[in-house]
Amino acid sequence: MIGLSIVSIVKRRGRTVEAAVREAVELAGGLGKIVKRRSRVLVKPNLVRPSESGSGVITDCRVTEAVTKLVLEERPARVVIGEGSGYGYDVAGARADTLEAFKLSGTEDVAERLGVDIIDLNRDAVVEVEIPSCYVMDEVKIAKTAFESDVIISLPVLKVHRRTVVTLSLKNMKGVMPSREKKKTHRLGLERAIIDLNTVIKPDFTVVDGLVGLGGLWSKEDSENLNIILASQDPVAADSVGAKVMGFDPSKILKLELASEKGLGTSDLQLIEVRGEPIESVAKRFLDPQKAFAERYPGVLLLDENSCSACEGELQSPLFYIRSAGCVDALKGLVVLMGVQKDAPKVSEKTVVMGRCVKEFQDRGFYVAGCPPRGWALTEAICEACGIEKKAVIAAIERIHGDLSEIQ
Repeated sequence: MIGLSIVSIVKRRGRTVEAAVREAVELAGGLGKIVKRRSRVLVKPNLVRPSESGSGVITDCRVTEAVTKLVLEERPARVVIGEGSGYGYDVAGARADTLEAFKLSGTEDVAERLGVDIIDLNRDAVVEVEIPSCYVMDEVKIAKTAFESDVIISLPVLKVHRRTVVTLSLKNMKGVMPSREKKKTHRLGLERAIIDLNTVIKPDFTVVDGLVGLGGLWSKEDSENLNIILASQDPVAADSVGAKVMGFDPSKILKLELASEKGLGTSDLQLIEVRGEPIESVAKRFLDPQKAFAERYPGVLLLDENSCSACEGELQSPLFYIRSAGCVDALKGLVVLMGVQKDAPKVSEKTVVMGRCVKEFQDRGFYVAGCPPRGWALTEAICEACGIEKKAVIAAIERIHGDLSEIQ
């Protein structure tokens, strides 16, 4: 299989995470030919929002630590761990931002132990880059630290995504875009914008955290304990194998087809050599997020054209709490309006208008301000729109969390 893209799959099997990562990286060709003594290296985990390691939402800090150790062993000129959390979770000093994500995930402690810097790429200096032969984004602002790095190692998590089916190495590069640049990718067309971004700055090596994967709506009930690590020098191949592991056909994922057409890597499984575990031995069928939403919240309509992950993510908790309170039937007929709307939306009597993007339509329903709106304010609005008794929802939240003060 000479000349094929290589993707390794390694099962942890009771070993340390570091041992599994080391084996996966070695099987995928190692870092020795990529990281040089003069290299400035960016280790780029996925810390889309403040979450704990092991949740599947963000890159487990043990994976970040293992990869950073491997990089340091090559004695490069500089190593930093950098990330810019998702739009809406990037407000310094507020309830959530990148620095909070570094702290809660344990990544901050990793950096301190290893003596490397952490950088909030949302607040880094920026470089404006033109994108020739683009699909939708002819220029982009990129965090200077990322743009000036000689080597970027992407550490995504094995997850599904409502817009792009899967979110892996290519989409993880959105974290090098400051704040509002992320949001514009949704307005322009997320999948094509991701490819445009990767044509000017793409990973040199990918290590996928498959310890805990997330399907469906990214809730605990959607988590999959696979205990695997994937690695590759080809980010498109890594994403394609990762998609197959999650039960999706990579040939039917537009983002991967576009990436292959642009020459960013190969999405054809016939042109990928899988080392270590065969795909079929570790694969599970992850629940498609569109199907998961329809099954759990029948009769709820999302008018979410061009919405970003912040609003989409913030909506999940209120709906989950209401379902946990046994009030899911009351949600039937609910319309939730979010994201940039091209035309005046058709709404019902049970309409919630959420977020800054749809402020112009606030008179069409129960409006919840914010970018994204606070979860409890959104919960209250949905309860009012659907005639749900808030006491029942509060009781469900307290059953789950023990203390409502953390939710409000």
